[in-house]
Amino acid sequence: MADHQEGLTNVDACESMDDSLMQKKEWHLGDWVEMYDKYPSSKAKGGPSEQLVKYVKELLPSEPAHVLVPLCGKSPDLRWLYERGNTVVGLEGVEKPVREFYEMYPDLQHSVEDLPFGKLFKSSDGRLQVYVCDVTQVPSEALGKFDAVFDWGAYTAIVEGDRQRYVDVVMATMKEDSRYFLEVCHDGPPEATGIPNSVSFRTLKLEFGPSWRLRVLETLDISEDWEVESFFNSYFLITPKNSQ
Repeated sequence: MADHQEGLTNVDACESMDDSLMQKKEWHLGDWVEMYDKYPSSKAKGGPSEQLVKYVKELLPSEPAHVLVPLCGKSPDLRWLYERGNTVVGLEGVEKPVREFYEMYPDLQHSVEDLPFGKLFKSSDGRLQVYVCDVTQVPSEALGKFDAVFDWGAYTAIVEGDRQRYVDVVMATMKEDSRYFLEVCHDGPPEATGIPNSVSFRTLKLEFGPSWRLRVLETLDISEDWEVESFFNSYFLITPKNSQ
């Protein structure tokens, strides 16, 4: 699975997948807190997601821009986008990886502000911010409007009952000509447990609604990686139908 949480160490695959936490069908916020507490984070800064680099011109035809990165964790994508001159805003439910991210980059000279709905970590120049909060409840007006959304594993990590609310919150931050990069796992075994969630194209279309155009940029067969008969990873570019 394409995964935001590149800050996690490479825990032995058998050990991690045998863990009862990894076998849970739905992950709630407390489960993510447990994961970050259970598995130590790497101190390595890492590099940006391969597909972000590959499709950055599809997502951001013009830079600098305002970019939203949901469930960002301590992803190197934040810094990479920031260094290109963009204003980057992350959303994350767990404070630990966000705190570790800013500790890795002391040059950001960040501050922390308490908010009614969570906390805001912010670089001294204001161009790299991360809200720590319930991502399905954050007021969209607090976030502002964005030229682009980079969703790397966030949508498929949200529990099914909260996913529509998550989509509504994120889409409310988009401008009339915004672009949304979405990573989705699909056509997995119906009996599978744990993350990532397998989301059908039909569900994807229904949850994002008829006003948006979904274009597949790339599809990868990840069945062998997960040792199952069928499992795929697709990358979408979502744009308003009324945009050029």
